[in-house]
Amino acid sequence: MANSSLSVSSLDFDTLKSNFIQFLKTQSAFKDYNFEGSNMNVLLDVMSYNSYLNSFYLNMVASEMFLDTAQKLDSVISHAKELNYVPRSSRSAKAVISFTYDTTGIENPFVIPKGTIFSGTNSNGTFSFVTDKENSYLSTNSTYTIANLELYEGSYTKDAFVIDDSQEDQKFVLSNKNVDTNSIVVAVSENDGVSNTYYTLVENLYGLNGNSEIYFIQSTFDQKYEIIFGDGTFGKKPLNSSIIYVDYRTSSGSAGNGVAKFNLDQDLGAINGGYGTASDLTIVSASVSGAMAESIESIRYNAPRHYQTQGRCVTSNDYKTTILQNFPEIQYVNVFGGTITNTAVEYGKVYISPSTYSGIVLTESRKKDVETFVNNLSPIGIVTSVINPDYLYIELTSSVSVDFNNTSSSPSMVKSQIISSINSFNTNNLQNFDTTLRLSKLEQAINDTDDAILSNQTYIKMYRSFSPTLNMGYAINCDLQNVIDIGSVTSSQFNSYGKTYIFTDYIEGVDEGSGILYQLEINPFSTVKNYSKVGTVEYNDGLININQITYSDIGGGIKIYATPVNRDIKCYKNIIMEIDTVSGLEITIVSE
Repeated sequence: MANSSLSVSSLDFDTLKSNFIQFLKTQSAFKDYNFEGSNMNVLLDVMSYNSYLNSFYLNMVASEMFLDTAQKLDSVISHAKELNYVPRSSRSAKAVISFTYDTTGIENPFVIPKGTIFSGTNSNGTFSFVTDKENSYLSTNSTYTIANLELYEGSYTKDAFVIDDSQEDQKFVLSNKNVDTNSIVVAVSENDGVSNTYYTLVENLYGLNGNSEIYFIQSTFDQKYEIIFGDGTFGKKPLNSSIIYVDYRTSSGSAGNGVAKFNLDQDLGAINGGYGTASDLTIVSASVSGAMAESIESIRYNAPRHYQTQGRCVTSNDYKTTILQNFPEIQYVNVFGGTITNTAVEYGKVYISPSTYSGIVLTESRKKDVETFVNNLSPIGIVTSVINPDYLYIELTSSVSVDFNNTSSSPSMVKSQIISSINSFNTNNLQNFDTTLRLSKLEQAINDTDDAILSNQTYIKMYRSFSPTLNMGYAINCDLQNVIDIGSVTSSQFNSYGKTYIFTDYIEGVDEGSGILYQLEINPFSTVKNYSKVGTVEYNDGLININQITYSDIGGGIKIYATPVNRDIKCYKNIIMEIDTVSGLEITIVSE
Protein backbone atom coordinates (compact mmCIF):
# COMPACT_ATOMS: atom_id res chain seq x y z
CA MET A 1 0.00 0.00 0.00
CA ALA A 2 1.33 3.45 -0.93
CA ASN A 3 2.30 5.85 1.79
CA SER A 4 -0.69 8.21 2.06
CA SER A 5 0.55 10.50 4.87
CA LEU A 6 0.91 14.22 4.19
CA SER A 7 4.53 15.33 4.58
CA VAL A 8 5.02 18.62 6.42
CA SER A 9 8.71 19.49 6.19
CA SER A 10 8.29 23.24 5.70
CA LEU A 11 5.52 25.83 5.87
CA ASP A 12 6.46 28.05 2.93
CA PHE A 13 4.00 28.29 0.03
CA ASP A 14 5.95 26.33 -2.60
CA THR A 15 6.77 23.46 -0.25
CA LEU A 16 3.18 23.25 0.98
CA LYS A 17 1.87 23.08 -2.60
CA SER A 18 4.40 20.41 -3.55
CA ASN A 19 3.45 18.33 -0.49
CA PHE A 20 -0.26 18.61 -1.35
CA ILE A 21 0.43 17.39 -4.90
CA GLN A 22 2.53 14.45 -3.70
CA PHE A 23 -0.19 13.50 -1.23
CA LEU A 24 -2.99 13.64 -3.85
CA LYS A 25 -0.94 11.50 -6.26
CA THR A 26 -1.07 8.68 -3.72
CA GLN A 27 -4.87 8.78 -3.66
CA SER A 28 -6.67 6.51 -6.14
CA ALA A 29 -9.46 9.07 -6.60
CA PHE A 30 -6.96 11.49 -8.16
CA LYS A 31 -4.91 8.90 -10.07
CA ASP A 32 -5.36 10.40 -13.55
CA TYR A 33 -5.62 14.12 -12.61
CA ASN A 34 -3.49 16.79 -14.20
CA PHE A 35 -2.42 18.77 -11.14
CA GLU A 36 -1.04 21.56 -13.29
CA GLY A 37 -4.36 22.05 -15.05
CA SER A 38 -6.03 25.38 -14.46
CA ASN A 39 -8.90 24.26 -12.19
CA MET A 40 -6.92 21.94 -9.98
CA ASN A 41 -3.97 24.35 -9.88
CA VAL A 42 -6.19 27.19 -8.62
CA LEU A 43 -7.61 24.96 -5.87
CA LEU A 44 -4.13 23.89 -4.85
CA ASP A 45 -3.03 27.55 -4.74
CA VAL A 46 -5.97 28.39 -2.48
CA MET A 47 -5.19 25.48 -0.14
CA SER A 48 -1.49 26.38 -0.02
CA TYR A 49 -2.13 30.08 0.60
CA ASN A 50 -4.64 29.28 3.34
CA SER A 51 -2.25 26.87 5.04
CA TYR A 52 0.61 29.32 4.72
CA LEU A 53 -1.39 32.21 6.19
CA ASN A 54 -2.63 30.06 9.07
CA SER A 55 0.89 28.92 9.88
CA PHE A 56 2.16 32.50 9.64
CA TYR A 57 -0.60 33.70 11.96
CA LEU A 58 0.08 30.96 14.52
CA ASN A 59 3.80 31.66 14.38
CA MET A 60 3.18 35.38 14.97
CA VAL A 61 0.85 34.62 17.88
CA ALA A 62 3.49 32.40 19.42
CA SER A 63 6.16 35.09 18.92
CA GLU A 64 4.04 37.77 20.59
CA MET A 65 3.67 35.57 23.68
CA PHE A 66 7.25 36.22 24.77
CA LEU A 67 9.15 39.44 25.46
CA ASP A 68 12.25 38.19 23.65
CA THR A 69 10.44 37.56 20.36
CA ALA A 70 7.48 40.00 20.39
CA GLN A 71 7.50 42.47 17.49
CA LYS A 72 4.40 44.59 18.19
CA LEU A 73 4.80 47.50 20.56
CA ASP A 74 1.52 46.66 22.29
CA SER A 75 2.78 43.14 23.04
CA VAL A 76 6.11 44.40 24.37
CA ILE A 77 4.32 46.92 26.60
CA SER A 78 2.02 44.19 27.91
CA HIS A 79 4.98 41.99 28.85
CA ALA A 80 6.68 44.99 30.47
CA LYS A 81 3.62 45.49 32.70
CA GLU A 82 4.13 42.00 34.09
CA LEU A 83 7.58 43.15 35.22
CA ASN A 84 6.21 46.41 36.73
CA TYR A 85 8.09 48.38 34.09
CA VAL A 86 6.74 51.63 32.68
CA PRO A 87 8.33 52.42 29.30
CA ARG A 88 10.02 55.80 29.26
CA SER A 89 7.99 58.59 27.69
CA SER A 90 9.29 61.44 25.57
CA ARG A 91 11.64 63.70 27.49
CA SER A 92 11.79 67.48 27.17
CA ALA A 93 15.11 69.08 26.34
CA LYS A 94 16.37 71.26 29.19
CA ALA A 95 18.17 74.60 28.91
CA VAL A 96 19.45 77.04 31.53
CA ILE A 97 19.46 80.81 30.97
CA SER A 98 20.09 84.03 32.85
CA PHE A 99 18.84 87.56 32.20
CA THR A 100 18.04 90.90 33.81
CA TYR A 101 14.53 92.35 34.14
CA ASP A 102 14.16 96.12 34.69
CA THR A 103 10.75 97.03 36.14
CA THR A 104 8.52 99.97 36.91
CA GLY A 105 5.68 99.85 39.43
CA ILE A 106 6.49 96.32 40.62
CA GLU A 107 7.06 95.58 44.27
CA ASN A 108 8.80 92.52 45.68
CA PRO A 109 8.58 89.70 44.96
CA PHE A 110 8.98 89.55 41.21
CA VAL A 111 7.37 86.32 40.02
CA ILE A 112 8.02 84.17 36.96
CA PRO A 113 5.04 81.79 36.90
CA LYS A 114 5.13 78.13 36.00
CA GLY A 115 4.59 77.75 32.24
CA THR A 116 6.17 81.10 31.27
CA ILE A 117 6.92 80.76 27.56
CA PHE A 118 10.25 81.30 25.82
CA SER A 119 11.08 80.37 22.23
CA GLY A 120 14.24 79.14 20.59
CA THR A 121 15.38 77.85 17.22
CA ASN A 122 17.71 75.09 16.05
CA SER A 123 18.17 73.23 12.78
CA ASN A 124 14.89 71.36 13.38
CA GLY A 125 12.79 74.54 13.64
CA THR A 126 11.38 76.80 16.34
CA PHE A 127 10.37 75.37 19.71
CA SER A 128 8.57 76.65 22.79
CA PHE A 129 10.29 76.32 26.16
CA VAL A 130 8.53 76.77 29.50
CA THR A 131 9.41 77.08 33.16
CA ASP A 132 8.41 74.04 35.22
CA LYS A 133 7.71 75.86 38.49
CA GLU A 134 7.06 79.31 39.91
CA ASN A 135 10.19 81.33 40.63
CA SER A 136 10.31 84.42 42.90
CA TYR A 137 13.00 87.11 43.08
CA LEU A 138 13.77 90.06 45.36
CA SER A 139 15.42 93.38 44.55
CA THR A 140 16.11 96.76 46.17
CA ASN A 141 16.29 98.78 42.96
CA SER A 142 13.46 97.30 40.81
CA THR A 143 16.07 95.52 38.65
CA TYR A 144 15.86 91.78 39.03
CA THR A 145 18.66 89.35 38.22
CA ILE A 146 17.27 86.08 36.95
CA ALA A 147 20.09 83.58 37.34
CA ASN A 148 20.13 79.93 36.21
CA LEU A 149 16.49 79.76 35.19
CA GLU A 150 15.63 76.25 33.97
CA LEU A 151 13.56 75.93 30.79
CA TYR A 152 11.97 72.78 29.37
CA GLU A 153 10.96 72.28 25.76
CA GLY A 154 7.25 71.81 25.16
CA SER A 155 3.98 73.28 26.37
CA TYR A 156 1.64 72.54 29.24
CA THR A 157 -1.81 71.03 28.79
CA LYS A 158 -4.45 69.79 31.20
CA ASP A 159 -6.83 66.83 31.08
CA ALA A 160 -9.88 66.57 33.33
CA PHE A 161 -11.85 63.45 34.30
CA VAL A 162 -14.88 62.83 36.49
CA ILE A 163 -15.02 59.78 38.74
CA ASP A 164 -18.01 57.65 37.81
CA ASP A 165 -18.50 54.63 40.07
CA SER A 166 -21.16 53.28 37.72
CA GLN A 167 -18.36 52.46 35.25
CA GLU A 168 -16.89 49.16 36.34
CA ASP A 169 -13.50 49.68 34.68
CA GLN A 170 -13.13 53.44 34.31
CA LYS A 171 -9.79 54.51 32.81
CA PHE A 172 -8.02 57.86 32.98
CA VAL A 173 -5.94 57.90 29.81
CA LEU A 174 -3.99 61.06 28.97
CA SER A 175 -5.02 62.55 25.66
CA ASN A 176 -1.55 63.25 24.25
CA LYS A 177 1.00 60.59 23.31
CA ASN A 178 3.91 63.00 23.61
CA VAL A 179 3.56 63.54 27.35
CA ASP A 180 6.73 63.87 29.41
CA THR A 181 5.72 61.75 32.39
CA ASN A 182 8.28 63.52 34.59
CA SER A 183 6.10 66.64 34.40
CA ILE A 184 2.76 65.09 35.44
CA VAL A 185 0.92 66.74 38.32
CA VAL A 186 -2.31 65.09 39.54
CA ALA A 187 -4.89 66.94 41.61
CA VAL A 188 -8.21 65.61 42.91
CA SER A 189 -11.17 67.82 43.78
CA GLU A 190 -13.86 66.17 45.90
CA ASN A 191 -15.84 69.38 46.46
CA ASP A 192 -16.76 70.55 42.95
CA GLY A 193 -13.45 72.25 42.30
CA VAL A 194 -13.43 74.47 45.39
CA SER A 195 -10.07 73.03 46.49
CA ASN A 196 -7.61 70.48 45.17
CA THR A 197 -5.64 67.74 46.85
CA TYR A 198 -2.38 66.92 45.10
CA TYR A 199 -1.57 63.23 44.81
CA THR A 200 1.93 61.72 44.78
CA LEU A 201 3.33 59.29 42.21
CA VAL A 202 4.49 55.94 43.61
CA GLU A 203 5.92 52.83 41.98
CA ASN A 204 5.13 50.16 44.59
CA LEU A 205 2.79 49.32 47.48
CA TYR A 206 5.29 49.69 50.31
CA GLY A 207 4.00 51.77 53.23
CA LEU A 208 0.59 52.46 51.67
CA ASN A 209 -2.75 52.40 53.44
CA GLY A 210 -6.31 53.30 52.57
CA ASN A 211 -5.70 57.02 53.15
CA SER A 212 -2.52 57.37 51.09
CA GLU A 213 -3.09 60.06 48.46
CA ILE A 214 -1.12 58.43 45.66
CA TYR A 215 -1.40 57.45 42.03
CA PHE A 216 0.33 55.09 39.62
CA ILE A 217 1.25 55.46 35.95
CA GLN A 218 1.14 52.68 33.39
CA SER A 219 1.41 52.48 29.61
CA THR A 220 -1.60 51.67 27.48
CA PHE A 221 -1.83 49.75 24.23
CA ASP A 222 -2.07 52.86 22.06
CA GLN A 223 1.24 54.37 23.25
CA LYS A 224 -0.50 56.63 25.74
CA TYR A 225 -0.28 56.73 29.53
CA GLU A 226 -2.93 56.01 32.13
CA ILE A 227 -3.39 57.35 35.66
CA ILE A 228 -4.43 54.72 38.24
CA PHE A 229 -5.62 55.46 41.78
CA GLY A 230 -5.70 53.29 44.87
CA ASP A 231 -8.45 50.83 45.67
CA GLY A 232 -9.12 51.99 49.23
CA THR A 233 -6.75 49.41 50.73
CA PHE A 234 -3.51 50.33 49.03
CA GLY A 235 -3.97 54.01 48.33
CA LYS A 236 -7.00 56.26 48.68
CA LYS A 237 -9.87 55.76 46.23
CA PRO A 238 -11.30 59.15 45.15
CA LEU A 239 -15.00 59.65 45.89
CA ASN A 240 -17.67 59.35 43.24
CA SER A 241 -18.11 62.54 41.16
CA SER A 242 -14.65 63.80 42.13
CA ILE A 243 -12.88 65.78 39.42
CA ILE A 244 -9.41 64.64 38.39
CA TYR A 245 -7.08 67.27 36.96
CA VAL A 246 -3.89 66.08 35.24
CA ASP A 247 -1.43 68.80 34.28
CA TYR A 248 1.52 67.78 32.10
CA ARG A 249 4.01 68.95 29.51
CA THR A 250 4.09 67.66 25.95
CA SER A 251 7.48 67.25 24.33
CA SER A 252 9.13 67.10 20.91
CA GLY A 253 11.81 64.78 22.30
CA SER A 254 15.32 64.93 20.86
CA ALA A 255 14.27 67.47 18.22
CA GLY A 256 14.48 70.20 20.89
CA ASN A 257 18.18 69.62 21.64
CA GLY A 258 20.80 72.15 20.66
CA VAL A 259 18.83 75.39 21.09
CA ALA A 260 21.32 78.05 22.16
CA LYS A 261 19.38 81.29 21.72
CA PHE A 262 16.09 82.22 23.39
CA ASN A 263 13.48 84.96 23.34
CA LEU A 264 11.01 85.78 26.11
CA ASP A 265 7.52 85.49 24.62
CA GLN A 266 5.47 86.80 27.56
CA ASP A 267 5.13 90.16 29.29
CA LEU A 268 6.36 89.43 32.79
CA GLY A 269 5.78 93.04 33.77
CA ALA A 270 2.05 92.79 33.17
CA ILE A 271 1.93 89.47 35.03
CA ASN A 272 3.45 91.22 38.05
CA GLY A 273 1.15 94.27 37.84
CA GLY A 274 3.57 96.76 36.30
CA TYR A 275 5.98 97.28 33.42
CA GLY A 276 9.32 95.77 32.57
CA THR A 277 11.85 94.82 29.95
CA ALA A 278 14.23 91.89 29.70
CA SER A 279 17.89 92.39 28.78
CA ASP A 280 21.25 90.60 28.78
CA LEU A 281 19.70 87.20 28.12
CA THR A 282 22.59 84.72 28.17
CA ILE A 283 22.84 80.96 27.77
CA VAL A 284 24.18 79.07 30.75
CA SER A 285 23.51 75.75 29.08
CA ALA A 286 22.06 75.08 25.62
CA SER A 287 19.16 72.64 25.50
CA VAL A 288 20.16 69.01 26.04
CA SER A 289 18.72 65.69 27.28
CA GLY A 290 15.63 65.68 25.07
CA ALA A 291 14.69 62.15 23.94
CA MET A 292 11.99 60.30 22.06
CA ALA A 293 9.78 57.72 23.72
CA GLU A 294 11.46 54.41 24.47
CA SER A 295 11.83 52.03 21.54
CA ILE A 296 10.78 48.38 21.43
CA GLU A 297 14.37 47.14 21.67
CA SER A 298 15.08 49.44 24.61
CA ILE A 299 11.99 48.18 26.48
CA ARG A 300 12.98 44.60 25.69
CA TYR A 301 16.43 45.23 27.20
CA ASN A 302 15.48 47.37 30.21
CA ALA A 303 12.28 45.73 31.48
CA PRO A 304 13.79 42.52 32.91
CA ARG A 305 16.77 44.42 34.32
CA HIS A 306 14.45 46.93 35.96
CA TYR A 307 12.63 44.01 37.57
CA GLN A 308 15.95 42.79 38.97
CA THR A 309 16.65 46.14 40.64
CA GLN A 310 13.38 45.98 42.62
CA GLY A 311 13.27 49.76 42.83
CA ARG A 312 16.61 50.20 44.56
CA CYS A 313 20.25 50.87 43.77
CA VAL A 314 22.52 48.46 45.61
CA THR A 315 24.63 46.61 43.05
CA SER A 316 26.46 48.27 40.18
CA ASN A 317 23.96 46.73 37.74
CA ASP A 318 21.12 48.34 39.72
CA TYR A 319 22.72 51.75 39.22
CA LYS A 320 23.41 51.13 35.53
CA THR A 321 19.88 49.93 34.75
CA THR A 322 18.21 52.76 36.67
CA ILE A 323 20.35 55.47 35.06
CA LEU A 324 19.94 54.15 31.51
CA GLN A 325 16.17 53.91 31.99
CA ASN A 326 15.70 57.43 33.33
CA PHE A 327 18.37 59.45 31.50
CA PRO A 328 17.90 58.69 27.80
CA GLU A 329 20.81 60.87 26.62
CA ILE A 330 23.22 58.46 28.32
CA GLN A 331 24.42 55.67 26.02
CA TYR A 332 26.83 53.85 28.35
CA VAL A 333 27.51 54.14 32.06
CA ASN A 334 30.01 52.60 34.44
CA VAL A 335 29.60 52.40 38.20
CA PHE A 336 32.38 51.57 40.63
CA GLY A 337 33.09 51.97 44.32
CA GLY A 338 35.55 54.18 46.08
CA THR A 339 37.59 51.13 47.00
CA ILE A 340 38.44 50.53 43.32
CA THR A 341 40.85 53.41 42.94
CA ASN A 342 44.55 54.03 42.67
CA THR A 343 44.34 56.74 45.30
CA ALA A 344 43.01 56.73 48.84
CA VAL A 345 40.24 54.24 49.64
CA GLU A 346 36.84 55.94 50.02
CA TYR A 347 34.39 53.65 51.75
CA GLY A 348 30.73 54.41 51.09
CA LYS A 349 31.55 56.28 47.85
CA VAL A 350 30.02 55.31 44.51
CA TYR A 351 31.36 56.81 41.29
CA ILE A 352 29.15 57.07 38.23
CA SER A 353 30.72 57.77 34.83
CA PRO A 354 28.27 58.33 31.95
CA SER A 355 28.94 58.52 28.22
CA THR A 356 26.33 60.25 26.04
CA TYR A 357 25.15 59.49 22.51
CA SER A 358 26.32 62.94 21.42
CA GLY A 359 29.77 62.55 22.95
CA ILE A 360 29.24 65.75 24.96
CA VAL A 361 29.80 65.42 28.70
CA LEU A 362 26.84 66.04 30.99
CA THR A 363 26.39 69.55 32.30
CA GLU A 364 26.95 70.13 36.01
CA SER A 365 23.21 70.60 36.42
CA ARG A 366 22.49 67.27 34.74
CA LYS A 367 25.11 65.52 36.87
CA LYS A 368 23.26 66.79 39.94
CA ASP A 369 20.02 65.40 38.50
CA VAL A 370 21.63 61.96 38.21
CA GLU A 371 23.08 62.12 41.73
CA THR A 372 19.78 63.24 43.26
CA PHE A 373 17.82 60.52 41.46
CA VAL A 374 20.03 57.59 42.48
CA ASN A 375 20.56 58.91 46.02
CA ASN A 376 16.83 58.45 46.64
CA LEU A 377 17.22 54.76 45.74
CA SER A 378 20.58 54.10 47.43
CA PRO A 379 21.20 52.76 50.95
CA ILE A 380 21.64 55.34 53.71
CA GLY A 381 25.25 56.43 54.02
CA ILE A 382 26.16 55.93 50.36
CA VAL A 383 27.51 59.04 48.63
CA THR A 384 27.39 59.19 44.83
CA SER A 385 29.54 61.30 42.54
CA VAL A 386 29.12 61.67 38.76
CA ILE A 387 32.45 62.05 36.96
CA ASN A 388 33.30 62.54 33.31
CA PRO A 389 34.72 59.64 31.31
CA ASP A 390 38.36 59.71 30.27
CA TYR A 391 39.70 58.17 27.07
CA LEU A 392 42.54 55.74 26.44
CA TYR A 393 43.50 55.94 22.77
CA ILE A 394 45.27 53.27 20.74
CA GLU A 395 47.68 54.06 17.91
CA LEU A 396 48.10 51.23 15.45
CA THR A 397 50.88 50.41 12.99
CA SER A 398 50.28 47.46 10.67
CA SER A 399 52.25 45.92 7.81
CA VAL A 400 49.83 43.87 5.68
CA SER A 401 50.98 41.26 3.14
CA VAL A 402 48.68 40.93 0.13
CA ASP A 403 48.64 38.53 -2.84
CA PHE A 404 47.48 40.83 -5.62
CA ASN A 405 47.21 37.87 -7.98
CA ASN A 406 44.17 36.86 -5.97
CA THR A 407 42.27 40.17 -6.04
CA SER A 408 41.23 42.85 -8.51
CA SER A 409 41.57 45.56 -5.84
CA SER A 410 44.40 48.07 -5.98
CA PRO A 411 46.71 48.64 -2.97
CA SER A 412 44.84 51.85 -2.12
CA MET A 413 41.50 50.02 -2.25
CA VAL A 414 42.80 47.25 0.03
CA LYS A 415 44.13 49.86 2.44
CA SER A 416 40.77 51.63 2.47
CA GLN A 417 38.99 48.33 3.16
CA ILE A 418 41.37 47.57 6.03
CA ILE A 419 40.69 50.98 7.60
CA SER A 420 36.96 50.27 7.29
CA SER A 421 37.45 46.91 9.07
CA ILE A 422 39.38 48.62 11.87
CA ASN A 423 36.59 51.20 12.21
CA SER A 424 34.03 48.40 12.51
CA PHE A 425 36.17 46.62 15.10
CA ASN A 426 36.44 49.88 17.01
CA THR A 427 32.66 50.36 17.05
CA ASN A 428 31.71 46.77 17.84
CA ASN A 429 34.36 45.91 20.43
CA LEU A 430 35.58 49.13 22.04
CA GLN A 431 34.26 52.68 22.68
CA ASN A 432 32.63 51.54 25.91
CA PHE A 433 33.55 51.01 29.54
CA ASP A 434 35.21 47.82 30.82
CA THR A 435 36.38 46.68 27.38
CA THR A 436 39.39 44.63 26.29
CA LEU A 437 41.37 45.05 23.09
CA ARG A 438 42.55 41.59 22.08
CA LEU A 439 45.24 42.12 19.51
CA SER A 440 44.78 38.64 18.01
CA LYS A 441 41.15 39.40 17.20
CA LEU A 442 42.10 42.77 15.68
CA GLU A 443 44.72 41.04 13.54
CA GLN A 444 42.12 38.49 12.47
CA ALA A 445 39.69 41.28 11.55
CA ILE A 446 42.39 42.76 9.31
CA ASN A 447 43.09 39.37 7.69
CA ASP A 448 39.37 38.80 7.06
CA THR A 449 39.06 42.06 5.14
CA ASP A 450 39.99 40.42 1.83
CA ASP A 451 40.79 36.84 0.76
CA ALA A 452 43.97 38.13 -0.83
CA ILE A 453 45.41 39.23 2.55
CA LEU A 454 48.00 36.69 3.63
CA SER A 455 49.05 38.04 7.03
CA ASN A 456 49.75 41.17 9.02
CA GLN A 457 52.16 42.38 11.65
CA THR A 458 50.40 44.85 13.89
CA TYR A 459 51.86 46.90 16.73
CA ILE A 460 50.07 49.17 19.16
CA LYS A 461 50.77 52.10 21.44
CA MET A 462 48.61 53.62 24.15
CA TYR A 463 48.19 57.29 24.83
CA ARG A 464 46.11 59.74 26.79
CA SER A 465 45.60 63.39 25.94
CA PHE A 466 45.64 66.29 28.41
CA SER A 467 44.86 70.00 28.08
CA PRO A 468 46.69 71.84 30.89
CA THR A 469 45.79 75.41 31.75
CA LEU A 470 48.44 77.62 30.14
CA ASN A 471 50.80 79.82 32.13
CA MET A 472 49.84 78.18 35.41
CA GLY A 473 51.35 75.31 37.35
CA TYR A 474 49.63 72.10 36.24
CA ALA A 475 50.21 68.53 37.46
CA ILE A 476 49.28 65.48 35.38
CA ASN A 477 48.35 62.04 36.68
CA CYS A 478 48.20 59.73 33.67
CA ASP A 479 46.60 56.35 34.36
CA LEU A 480 47.12 53.96 31.43
CA GLN A 481 45.69 51.02 33.45
CA ASN A 482 48.04 48.48 31.79
CA VAL A 483 51.61 47.30 32.38
CA ILE A 484 54.02 49.65 30.57
CA ASP A 485 57.12 48.52 28.71
CA ILE A 486 60.21 49.99 30.37
CA GLY A 487 61.78 52.79 28.36
CA SER A 488 58.72 53.31 26.11
CA VAL A 489 57.22 56.43 27.69
CA THR A 490 57.27 59.57 25.54
CA SER A 491 55.03 62.51 24.69
CA SER A 492 54.11 65.08 22.10
CA GLN A 493 56.09 68.31 22.13
CA PHE A 494 55.19 71.26 24.33
CA ASN A 495 56.64 74.67 25.15
CA SER A 496 57.66 75.95 28.58
CA TYR A 497 59.40 79.28 29.15
CA GLY A 498 60.39 79.58 25.49
CA LYS A 499 61.88 76.11 25.12
CA THR A 500 60.50 72.97 23.48
CA TYR A 501 60.36 69.70 25.43
CA ILE A 502 59.04 66.16 25.50
CA PHE A 503 58.51 63.81 28.40
CA THR A 504 60.47 60.55 28.40
CA ASP A 505 61.64 57.77 30.72
CA TYR A 506 64.54 56.90 28.41
CA ILE A 507 67.69 58.97 27.89
CA GLU A 508 70.42 56.95 26.23
CA GLY A 509 73.49 56.63 28.38
CA VAL A 510 71.80 58.43 31.27
CA ASP A 511 68.67 56.53 32.27
CA GLU A 512 67.12 53.76 30.23
CA GLY A 513 64.07 53.05 32.35
CA SER A 514 64.53 53.33 36.10
CA GLY A 515 61.06 54.73 36.78
CA ILE A 516 62.02 58.41 36.61
CA LEU A 517 60.26 60.70 34.14
CA TYR A 518 62.28 63.46 32.52
CA GLN A 519 61.55 66.70 30.74
CA LEU A 520 63.94 66.57 27.75
CA GLU A 521 64.66 69.69 25.67
CA ILE A 522 64.29 69.34 21.91
CA ASN A 523 66.98 71.51 20.30
CA PRO A 524 68.16 70.49 16.81
CA PHE A 525 71.05 72.98 17.04
CA SER A 526 72.65 71.48 20.13
CA THR A 527 74.13 68.06 20.93
CA VAL A 528 73.94 68.71 24.65
CA LYS A 529 71.19 66.79 26.45
CA ASN A 530 69.27 69.25 28.57
CA TYR A 531 66.89 67.43 30.89
CA SER A 532 65.42 67.50 34.37
CA LYS A 533 63.46 65.12 36.57
CA VAL A 534 59.74 65.98 36.60
CA GLY A 535 57.94 62.84 37.70
CA THR A 536 57.76 59.08 38.09
CA VAL A 537 56.61 56.03 36.15
CA GLU A 538 55.01 53.04 37.89
CA TYR A 539 55.40 50.47 35.15
CA ASN A 540 53.39 47.61 36.67
CA ASP A 541 50.43 49.85 37.55
CA GLY A 542 50.52 51.90 34.34
CA LEU A 543 50.77 55.19 36.26
CA ILE A 544 52.70 58.24 35.07
CA ASN A 545 52.84 61.10 37.57
CA ILE A 546 54.09 64.51 36.42
CA ASN A 547 54.84 67.35 38.83
CA GLN A 548 53.47 70.86 38.38
CA ILE A 549 54.85 72.45 35.25
CA THR A 550 53.99 75.80 33.69
CA TYR A 551 53.06 75.30 30.03
CA SER A 552 53.10 78.18 27.56
CA ASP A 553 52.10 76.25 24.42
CA ILE A 554 50.74 72.70 24.06
CA GLY A 555 49.48 72.72 20.49
CA GLY A 556 46.37 70.54 20.36
CA GLY A 557 47.15 69.10 23.80
CA ILE A 558 49.80 66.95 25.43
CA LYS A 559 49.73 63.30 24.42
CA ILE A 560 51.52 60.87 26.72
CA TYR A 561 52.48 57.61 24.98
CA ALA A 562 53.60 54.20 26.20
CA THR A 563 53.90 50.71 24.75
CA PRO A 564 51.97 47.97 26.60
CA VAL A 565 53.80 44.85 27.69
CA ASN A 566 50.83 42.59 26.98
CA ARG A 567 49.06 42.01 23.67
CA ASP A 568 45.68 42.45 25.33
CA ILE A 569 44.80 45.90 26.68
CA LYS A 570 42.07 46.37 29.28
CA CYS A 571 40.32 49.43 30.64
CA TYR A 572 38.12 49.89 33.69
CA LYS A 573 36.64 52.54 36.03
CA ASN A 574 35.83 55.72 34.06
CA ILE A 575 38.14 54.95 31.11
CA ILE A 576 36.77 54.37 27.60
CA MET A 577 39.17 52.79 25.13
CA GLU A 578 39.09 53.39 21.40
CA ILE A 579 41.42 53.16 18.41
CA ASP A 580 42.46 56.56 17.07
CA THR A 581 41.19 56.08 13.52
CA VAL A 582 41.68 59.75 12.62
CA SER A 583 45.43 60.23 13.09
CA GLY A 584 46.54 57.04 14.81
CA LEU A 585 46.59 54.55 11.91
CA GLU A 586 49.66 53.67 9.88
CA ILE A 587 48.85 50.94 7.32
CA THR A 588 51.55 49.65 4.98
CA ILE A 589 50.58 47.33 2.12
CA VAL A 590 53.26 44.79 1.13
CA SER A 591 52.83 42.94 -2.18
CA GLU A 592 53.69 39.22 -2.22
